[in-house]
Amino acid sequence: MIRLSRKLILPAALLAALVQTAAVGNMVVERNTLLRNGQEVRLETGFIDPRDIFRGHYVTLRLEISQIPHDSVETLGEPVTGQPVWIELAPGEGDFWQPTRLHATRPDTPGGPLLRGDLSGDYSGAYVLRYPVNRYFAPKLRAKELEQFRRDDKLGVILALAPDGTAAIKGLTVAGETVYVEPLY
Repeated sequence: MIRLSRKLILPAALLAALVQTAAVGNMVVERNTLLRNGQEVRLETGFIDPRDIFRGHYVTLRLEISQIPHDSVETLGEPVTGQPVWIELAPGEGDFWQPTRLHATRPDTPGGPLLRGDLSGDYSGAYVLRYPVNRYFAPKLRAKELEQFRRDDKLGVILALAPDGTAAIKGLTVAGETVYVEPLY
């Protein structure tokens, strides 16, 4: 067994704590930079209100663009099930953005903001996609309030998009009005 001297234990522990703190700090800064500087788009969604016993109440968001008919977008490249794809978005009618192109590889110069997703399948003439923004955690009372909004009006999600297609939930809308904005810290 290796014996560490007392002179080495404290500096090693401090170094380990510093590295872990820096890693967590980097994750926080990256997310907040995305929320602050990312391209803002609004997408239509529906949801259900489940609960995770370890993480609390959350809303499972089902973006309306999770199923995209082949004839509604231009497909560039050969998308493969189980692989990432990039959805190019453009403003649609009303407040919500709509997909215009589906890229099998990340484009160098897209014509609009990109949303990265995973191609789950290709069924009945439609691409079925999964996005990394499928859960929105909220306190119990807030989740119930959102459920009521869903019954009454159209719910939307405001996303901040990085140039590479990475997305973070920036807020929620009901009937075009912003009802919640994610705090930076």
